[in-house]
Amino acid sequence: MPNDSLCDMGAIDAAIHAAIEQGASQLIFDAGVYNLRETVSVPGFGHDNYMVIDGAKALELVGAVDSEGLPATRLERNIMLSNEAKPAIQLRVRNCQGLALKNFILCNDPPMGSTARVISVDKEKDQIVVEVLPSLPAYDGMRAASAHAWDQDTGKLKRFGATPAEATLTIGLNVKAFWAVVPESNGRQLEMSGAGFAEHLELGDLVSWHHKSTDAFNQIEVLYSEDILFENINLPNVSNAGMLAGYNRNMTLRKMRFEPENGNLAVGGRDGIHLSNTMGELLVEDCYFKGLRMDPLVIRKSFGFIEKVRPGGVIVVKTNLKTAGNIPPGDSLRFWTGDEPQDRVIFKVESLSDKLFLYSIEGELPQGVQVGGVISFQSYSLTKGVVRDCVFEGNFGSAIVNFEENIVIEDCVFRDNAYQIKFGANFVSGAFARNVIFRNNRCEDVSWVDIARRGQPSILMIHSLNRFFENPMYNQSIEIYGNVFCNPDGLSDAVAIDVRNAADVYIHGNVYEGFGRSVNVDEGSTRNIRVEGATSSPM
Repeated sequence: MPNDSLCDMGAIDAAIHAAIEQGASQLIFDAGVYNLRETVSVPGFGHDNYMVIDGAKALELVGAVDSEGLPATRLERNIMLSNEAKPAIQLRVRNCQGLALKNFILCNDPPMGSTARVISVDKEKDQIVVEVLPSLPAYDGMRAASAHAWDQDTGKLKRFGATPAEATLTIGLNVKAFWAVVPESNGRQLEMSGAGFAEHLELGDLVSWHHKSTDAFNQIEVLYSEDILFENINLPNVSNAGMLAGYNRNMTLRKMRFEPENGNLAVGGRDGIHLSNTMGELLVEDCYFKGLRMDPLVIRKSFGFIEKVRPGGVIVVKTNLKTAGNIPPGDSLRFWTGDEPQDRVIFKVESLSDKLFLYSIEGELPQGVQVGGVISFQSYSLTKGVVRDCVFEGNFGSAIVNFEENIVIEDCVFRDNAYQIKFGANFVSGAFARNVIFRNNRCEDVSWVDIARRGQPSILMIHSLNRFFENPMYNQSIEIYGNVFCNPDGLSDAVAIDVRNAADVYIHGNVYEGFGRSVNVDEGSTRNIRVEGATSSPM
């Protein structure tokens, strides 16, 4: 029963299991607050679980909505907050087909982040005092992980520094900045000394932070499933990433909102939605992302690294891809070698260990394949991906990180995000952005942190940071048109689009406001880059 302050976990777990066993089509939740206080034991998942949905077929979990259509069913993970708190995953989905979740708020009570207003600043002593906003957590010794400064007048992230370490109050996995409760303040005023905060803050500014930045579990996990729908789901505060989804086929994420509540500015300390090795079709539509420490939306796939090359088209590959030993004969590997990557069909797979796999290829290996080379697994590729009508604002990360192919990003709004929108491989992961369209979006300002380490402030970056390649041109067949790119802060060296490590890119029909130079193309790592109709006007 909702709203009785009693733990509902046992009843919810029993209802989920009954619905799966009986083949029910719907599981209905009334409006109100459901308390998830005790974990349960689920076969195959251990003892520490909240909601587990395993093996469901054609099942909908449906919450209530209010008069405005917003979710009115609140699943509240009740936790004891401390610097070492590590609550179990709130929702785990595995091995499901045709599963839908609609109209829920998934959250923590208390939230795993907080926000306070600066009431005292002593820059000489590097000391500040803040007053924590009502209903948000505070305790003596609370870690200020992923702490950020917010301007009191604009409500936006304060812009200082050009690298992640310089542009935050705290960052990293081992933060040593801790708040001290001010005596006789009822625990609502906190002091920070000697951590470098005072330099970047003024009276009235806001500070947000998370209590933890190491080894926390994600809020939602979705693995090995097919035809999955999340619709009208709010996540006002999360632990670690909001959703980690991997090895799934066909996902629709509609009206998901990462939006802080009760005056808080911090939602989570990691990514919003992290999609890894997704197959088939992906739709991310009408979603909202704000207050995330890292990247709101990541679309990636795994690389494999060639350890041995044997005669007869045989290679041994090392990879973290968990299902690398189950790829069926007839699927393809993509070899990233030469001017153009080449695909080869697999006819035999053998698991040598949990990370080493032997692949026998039909025909000859592509020319240039050698130890240390890189492959990707075409089994885990999107046939169609669409990101549409989403808003990304106030995130200390890249609004979108895309390593995948066959993606359209359209009719979205980007504002006040610290890092560039990024297409292309990162340091160790992949793959590359290919057959991608970026159209009819509004980009309202330039990111100020050069996460790509290129020394060129930009809004959209096409590049490769991967250490296994030297100036690759594998980002390919990218079209960018019909967008508005703005530079309201007048950054003199900023560009709207920075193109590197790419071929066959067509940029046309965009509007550039406030840029001295709208597009930067790195001639040494690109070919066939066409830029037309670049207009620039002062802001």
